[in-house]
Amino acid sequence: MAEHDDSLFPGAAQPTASAQDGLFAHDPATAEDSFRSVTLKAMYSPDNAPFGTFYEPLLSRAVAYDRAVGYWSGAELQFAAQGTAYFIAGGGVMRLIVGAQLGKKDVDAVLSGTPLDDVVAERLLADPGLEGTKIVQSEHLSVLAWMVANDRLHIRVGVPIDQYGHLLTHQESGRYFHTKYGIFTDRYGHGVAFSGSNNASVTAWVKNHETFDAYRSWRTESWEDYGEPKKRAFERHWSANPDEGWAIIDLPTAVREHLIEHAPDAPPFPLDMLTPHPKPEKADREARPVDVDLQAAWDELISLRDAPKTSAWTGVGTAWAQPLPHQAELIHRVVSTYPRGYLFADEVGLGKTVEAGMVLRELLTSGRAKKALLLVPASVMKQWQEELHEKMNLDVPRYHKGGFVDRFDQPIATDPKANPWSAFPIVLASSHLARRRTRRTEILDAGPWDVVLVDEAHHARRRGSKATDTPNSLLALLQEMKRRDLWRALYLASATPMQMHPHEAWDLIELLRLPGKWGEQASFFTRYFAYLGDPPERRSWKLICDMLEDYFSDPIAERDFELARCVDDALGWADAWTVTEMASNPPSPDLRAQFPNATSEWMGKWARRHTPMRDRVFRNTRKTMRAYQGAGIIPASIVIPYRHVTDDFIPLAPNERKLYERIEEYIRRHYNAFKSDKATKALGFIMTVYRRRLTSSFEAIKQSLQRRLDVLEHGKSLADLLTDDDGVDLENSLFDPEAFDVRADRLKEEIGELRSFLNDLDEITGEDTKAKKLVEDLAESFKSYDSAVVFTQYTDTMDYVRERLLTAGYYGLGCYSGRGGEFYDSVTGQWNRVTKAEIKTRFRNGDIEILIGTDSMSEGLNLQTSGRLINYDMPWNLMRVEQRIGRIDRIGATYEHLQISNYFYEDTVEEQVYKGIKEDYDDFTNILGGAAPVLGTVEKVIENLVLAANLSDEVIASEIAGIRTQIDNVNNQSVSTGDLGTPDDDITVKTPPELAGDITPSDLATKLTSNLLSGRWLSPDAGRPGIYSLILPCEGARVSFGRSDGATSVECYLGPQSTASVPVTFDRDIWDASGDSDLVFLTYGSPELCSLLPAETTE
Repeated sequence: MAEHDDSLFPGAAQPTASAQDGLFAHDPATAEDSFRSVTLKAMYSPDNAPFGTFYEPLLSRAVAYDRAVGYWSGAELQFAAQGTAYFIAGGGVMRLIVGAQLGKKDVDAVLSGTPLDDVVAERLLADPGLEGTKIVQSEHLSVLAWMVANDRLHIRVGVPIDQYGHLLTHQESGRYFHTKYGIFTDRYGHGVAFSGSNNASVTAWVKNHETFDAYRSWRTESWEDYGEPKKRAFERHWSANPDEGWAIIDLPTAVREHLIEHAPDAPPFPLDMLTPHPKPEKADREARPVDVDLQAAWDELISLRDAPKTSAWTGVGTAWAQPLPHQAELIHRVVSTYPRGYLFADEVGLGKTVEAGMVLRELLTSGRAKKALLLVPASVMKQWQEELHEKMNLDVPRYHKGGFVDRFDQPIATDPKANPWSAFPIVLASSHLARRRTRRTEILDAGPWDVVLVDEAHHARRRGSKATDTPNSLLALLQEMKRRDLWRALYLASATPMQMHPHEAWDLIELLRLPGKWGEQASFFTRYFAYLGDPPERRSWKLICDMLEDYFSDPIAERDFELARCVDDALGWADAWTVTEMASNPPSPDLRAQFPNATSEWMGKWARRHTPMRDRVFRNTRKTMRAYQGAGIIPASIVIPYRHVTDDFIPLAPNERKLYERIEEYIRRHYNAFKSDKATKALGFIMTVYRRRLTSSFEAIKQSLQRRLDVLEHGKSLADLLTDDDGVDLENSLFDPEAFDVRADRLKEEIGELRSFLNDLDEITGEDTKAKKLVEDLAESFKSYDSAVVFTQYTDTMDYVRERLLTAGYYGLGCYSGRGGEFYDSVTGQWNRVTKAEIKTRFRNGDIEILIGTDSMSEGLNLQTSGRLINYDMPWNLMRVEQRIGRIDRIGATYEHLQISNYFYEDTVEEQVYKGIKEDYDDFTNILGGAAPVLGTVEKVIENLVLAANLSDEVIASEIAGIRTQIDNVNNQSVSTGDLGTPDDDITVKTPPELAGDITPSDLATKLTSNLLSGRWLSPDAGRPGIYSLILPCEGARVSFGRSDGATSVECYLGPQSTASVPVTFDRDIWDASGDSDLVFLTYGSPELCSLLPAETTE
């Protein structure tokens, strides 16, 4: 076991700067001031003259001396004058724990209210060892006083207590503080521990028949068995965690002040007259080899650094998040077949981000991948960055407004000449930005990457409905990157990869490099599935078998042996061979003449099972989760909840209705005026945003109109008309607000109308009927649930709702939006900014009863302790509703039955469309059925209707009929959601693989804290069990996987320490429960661990 030194931990009393200078600088076996230059025995008795052969020579060479003893006298320091002088001159620091025996009078005084410090102080000042008031008159005790006054001696006191923590007299306890041991540490990190019957007095050292054992750190086996436990025991006592029956308190202030007041000004010894122990010159030190113990510690850190490379699944096994069974299957398959590409298509809420992040983590920590590009929608970039940190413990820079920022939105410096798309090992960037033509060359020049990941990949599609139509900018970019081989592995993520047309699924999986005809053209792909939908006698078996042969030409392609067994059981060996080997043996004319029969039925199943849509796509649903639970893999005690959805159509009050229609007419009029003129087309888009806000609340549209008035009156830019909440709509529009020059003079005629609206809105917002409905529903909800989540699209609405709830008497409120987390302090009446971690902790602990948030909260905040969710407004894109519900509909939820409410305004276009199609979506209890792709069309239909110049009930009915026709078409097309991954009716549950390497977080804690080099940079936080204070031995990294980050040599660990530290833990539960955003889960991939371990470039 490598030697380490707890007495040098940052949280412990530290040697002075002069003592630390040059620590471990050369081979200590050759230095006179090293413990190893002293001839030491394993056991001492009076015959060995221990004071002169053990105590004094070690004290003179020590920079730290820890002592735990029942009785101690400062006389031992005076008696060992030469040793003490060297100890002081060398910057040494002593820590002392002594016992105090209390009498009945002392305990009674405490029970009557006298502070314990005062009682103990009186006892100590009367103790013969301190000689009461004579403490500073005695020459030898002036040593003690000077050391305390100059922070060279720190004292804590042990007092006896009972099992309930009550003080005991000596007579009641029958106990003395019999602990008798000590630890010396020299400037080279070597330790000597001793333990026995000796007290700390001159009499004990010289006259009494005292014996003790000694253990040297360079004698590894005895040190590990005896010395190391002594060091640990002392740290435990010093950190106020002593043995049962004792309490440890600081030296009472009265005693300390008395000592300081009477301490001599100068050291009690003429230090300037000392002849120092000889030290080698610097050049000589550099020429000497590194001490064998330090080399062993360095080698251990190298081995620890490389563990993810030498032991598979260490990356996954040491992440904070641990994969669920379905995720473990996926991660194992993807990593084991790297660099094969895949599409992650799990339902919303089942953890696609975790799956992709875990794959990324394992590949990068193992060194199989070194460079990755993550392209995600701009609206979820921040959430992705936070999820990667919180669940995968990866700190990934986010490309934002021409620069990089960390998760705190603080800038990260880069070379201004560097290509931003490859500036870091992992780059997180907006797919909306990447698809711009102005960025195309820059991106293509930045490759290749080991991994490219694209989230919401269904946005990569063609501009029309035909397979030959022009690809949109994102699809075109990915196709060009594929053509140039700019990735080793491509991973796509989408809950809805099946869009309106079968070829759209092919456009995505074709990017994964499919074999043979599968990758040649969309027509082969669509014809294959179309033929499987035909009667057996009409199928083109040659094409089907050719493409099956192409499928099996990929040696990694899965073969369903369970299905083969079923075929064999049903048909017998001979006929089963006809099915399972049909790829290379198409059915003969004679066999086809017998179709349809059992053989053709099994052939169809075999052909549908073995396609890239099954092999390259992962599709898990909540039915998958229930299958795992049914098989006992997910325990029955784990809740997989059920949803209950209620739609509430809220009637507008007469004054609200009148104003709603006036604003709607204003928006429609200006939209139609702007859309026909290219110069003002962007202004038309702004009107669509206003109409969405009108659906949310009167407050949201009021704030929008106020911003518009400000722009018109002060000549601001178009960008000032929008907020961060409009980001999702902006992404889908292709408009860049900064690119449009909108002058106020062309809009001045609106100013009067806007002021009129705002005056009317000022009168109405205090009597909002929707807000009244919310207050009523919450009152009813708290009869069954102890918390509730309220979602809205806009921060303006959120701010209005929270004020209304305060007025209604709800004070346990929290908010989360693009501004971050906020918590209401009922004492001060103020809203305080808090971290997302603290929002989650407060909500889980019940401090927050109602959590209100925008769609920023629908990513990365798991709120499964609540069973009540209210959608205060309904986005036109109903997929966003599914993402919201996914915050509480999670495996391991607190409530088995979840109550969801959707708020609509009555007699609106939104109500008519929603009611017209809800039965096609199971009343929207589960949005993600086979017709989910049509939801994109629903959003566009609503937009067109609410902004139509000539709207009528007939037009609305016609549009709804069109949507339902599209739903029918999608449900009946040849390629369906059922062809993705493993279909729900064919789930075969297997025991998931165990994804854990040789090193666990607990192993990291043990090895790092006990290592001679790294251990001195980690110290336990006495006030927070399981948390350590980490001081980095070299400049801390800010992003994950910087190869040059970390220590470059042993000397990096041996220099002086800074005062800056970061709290860290190795415990998943502690990290999850903490609301401290600064707390780091110290594991592979975290920049802090990277900085603590040797750099990748060193051996």
